[in-house]
Amino acid sequence: MPKKQPTAAKRARAAARAGAKYTAALREAASPHLPPHLELFDDQALPEGERLVVDCLRALAAEGRPLPVRLTEPDPDVVEAWARAEEKDMPLLWERWAAVEAAVDGYVLRETQYGPNRSGYTSTNRGPRVPVPARAADGTVTVVAMPEWARLHEGRWIWEHTGWPLDAPGRIVDPPQKFSPAPGLRWEIAAWLDMARDGRVLGEDYGGSTGGWQTVGWCTSPDDARQIARAYTAHRSSFARVDVIEHGTDAGIVSLTTDTYLPAPDASERPRPQLAEGPRPASPGRSEVPEPVWYQGEKHPPRTSLIVWTDAGWRTLVWTDWQAANIADALGIGASGPYEWAEDWSPRYPDRDLHDWTQEGRELDGRYPETTYAERTKLIDAARQAREDALVAALAARGCLTRDQAAARLVQGGEDYRQLLDVGQAVISRALHTARRALPEGPERTAIRHALDDLMDRHLLPADAERIANEQLDSEIEANCAPEVTAWCRRAAAEYIAPASDPVTAGIVRFRPQGA
Repeated sequence: MPKKQPTAAKRARAAARAGAKYTAALREAASPHLPPHLELFDDQALPEGERLVVDCLRALAAEGRPLPVRLTEPDPDVVEAWARAEEKDMPLLWERWAAVEAAVDGYVLRETQYGPNRSGYTSTNRGPRVPVPARAADGTVTVVAMPEWARLHEGRWIWEHTGWPLDAPGRIVDPPQKFSPAPGLRWEIAAWLDMARDGRVLGEDYGGSTGGWQTVGWCTSPDDARQIARAYTAHRSSFARVDVIEHGTDAGIVSLTTDTYLPAPDASERPRPQLAEGPRPASPGRSEVPEPVWYQGEKHPPRTSLIVWTDAGWRTLVWTDWQAANIADALGIGASGPYEWAEDWSPRYPDRDLHDWTQEGRELDGRYPETTYAERTKLIDAARQAREDALVAALAARGCLTRDQAAARLVQGGEDYRQLLDVGQAVISRALHTARRALPEGPERTAIRHALDDLMDRHLLPADAERIANEQLDSEIEANCAPEVTAWCRRAAAEYIAPASDPVTAGIVRFRPQGA
């Protein structure tokens, strides 16, 4: 049998004999890898029987052997749930929980259905604490007081409040196996979310999420992945460990954890980002932010990309699902960060208000650092002016006018003429919407969406604009539209597509002679 290793308890007892407080000395003697919200076991105050259990577990951990774990009979509600699932031929979809009891030869688990969410603890009664010996790399063994709950993770029972395996406590269990979502995206950033807050352990009387691994994002470069991982652990945060995992070229089936990052115990608060000097660079065009070709069968690919501004222009840093803002915050995008400017681009679901989640291209979803009120005002004013300039240019090009003549026509026609043009644009827009919704998700439907964008933002006409507008109005006549309304819409579409050379002779509203 190996020789027993020195433990933090021995050092703490020596300090206590010298007059120090035992638990304070125990915390100081413990390795800094222990989460600060966990209490330490004061075995000096335990009854003889409980002290024997703690000493036996400490001895097992000091020998470096796995701690034995065995299951006992589960709760009746678990057995009943298993029976119902088997009867309906359904898989077990819930988390598998167990209450843990310590014994001299390891741990005994009793499986329950709801875990800590059903505990009903109070502010004064936080439930039983289980002694858990954590062995550091230098052989130091520290016994912490762990809440009693464990759950099954990738076939292995782990402590819910730390992510440590029951049979080898002291280090968070490795991330679950994932698969690369697309060729080239071989480096995964995985982070363990710690649910502890302000020295308290959540999960005992809290009905929300539990701590666990989550994929932060996927990168094409190991340097980018390591940069994000370092940023996540550089300051105080909710993440207790971040791994960079390299996936093989065989669709990511073989994975290798290449780097592990842990936050420093004395990590500082993350500073607020500061705007860089100079103007924010213009956003890239829609053709400059394409999606990768996802592997066939990938059901939930990370469709959001965080792009950063470099000396060479915009480039994609990471692909993620909903965490682009978190990544930008961790990196400290701004004057003092590695990148001064960043944007996130997400899938575009134009019909989501209709509960239709068909994707049509991508759209800008956020700017970092966040825009100020003055900057947002400038962006809105610039977009409004760009649409006005595009309307003047479209009238000039389609009506054989100069820009000055087109602008003068808009001024002379006033709001009534602008409304006529808006109606003509809307007729063409409805025709494009009708054609778009009849198509499945794919490049053809996205192409019509881009044509719609060009029509509404830049007043660019799609091919066969007059034909599709008339066909749309013909179909709407069958929907009992009033004839005079349809006639007015046809006139509006004709004026928008090909402005009359003489609006007075054409009888355009506001251009008619007085009394006509």
